[in-house]
Amino acid sequence: MSAFTVEFQNRSGELARLCEAMAAHGVNIVVCGAAHGDTGTVAFIADDERGARDALEGADIEYNERPALTIRMENVAGAGAKAFRKLADAGVNIDLFLPVRVSAEEFLAVICAENLGAAARALGDQVVSD
Repeated sequence: MSAFTVEFQNRSGELARLCEAMAAHGVNIVVCGAAHGDTGTVAFIADDERGARDALEGADIEYNERPALTIRMENVAGAGAKAFRKLADAGVNIDLFLPVRVSAEEFLAVICAENLGAAARALGDQVVSD
């Protein structure tokens, strides 16, 4: 699985342009973004990664694509603290955290880190198989 990131100017229409490019290629995405000052970053996963690449390239949108893991946590107080402590104790620095599904029972998120193998070992059965 891959996670995509796009850096944009913080102005009206940029997120629409990204989503319209994906829609034109029939690609469904789970997206999260943040802006600060003049720029912003959008992170997303796609149900069709090849289609997402084609859409981005066709719309002339620069992007980064990185390997990612999906992780599962119980949706209870302290679950994140426990998971992130495991990663910290293993020396794993997360540089992307993208919530993808939340229910009353569980929380699924996609993470990127320099060492996904170490992250997977630290989290064990919390890693969701693709």
